[in-house]
Amino acid sequence: MSQNQKLLWTEILKVRWGDMDALGHVNNAVYFRYLEQARISWLDALGVPMLENGRGPVIVKAVCEFLKPITYPATVAIAIYLEKVGRSSITVTHHIHPDGEPALVFARGEVVIVWVDHDRGKSVPLPQQVLKALDY
Repeated sequence: MSQNQKLLWTEILKVRWGDMDALGHVNNAVYFRYLEQARISWLDALGVPMLENGRGPVIVKAVCEFLKPITYPATVAIAIYLEKVGRSSITVTHHIHPDGEPALVFARGEVVIVWVDHDRGKSVPLPQQVLKALDY
């Protein structure tokens, strides 16, 4: 994370017993669910619907770098930072860390979100609520 990244949202989640796999740590696929939940909560807080008039956000890229295992019990924080804003897309990074310990990063993710008109199958400009929240 660069020093000038804008923090957009932090989601606090309790790790569930069922999030773990046979190796005793949170399953890699669950990390993507944590990232997803943080993004959905952020967009909900902005008042941005997931689908409105056939338009909504879709994920075109999702990457996660697993740095340290998460084990139960734990409470994690998922911080979302702004990386880049385009006409119809935003790129955000995520850091998953123990709640209250931002220096200990369990995982880093990057996601590209594009707003699309599902009926036409084409990208559309970012919603005004998103642009306003991003100060664009």
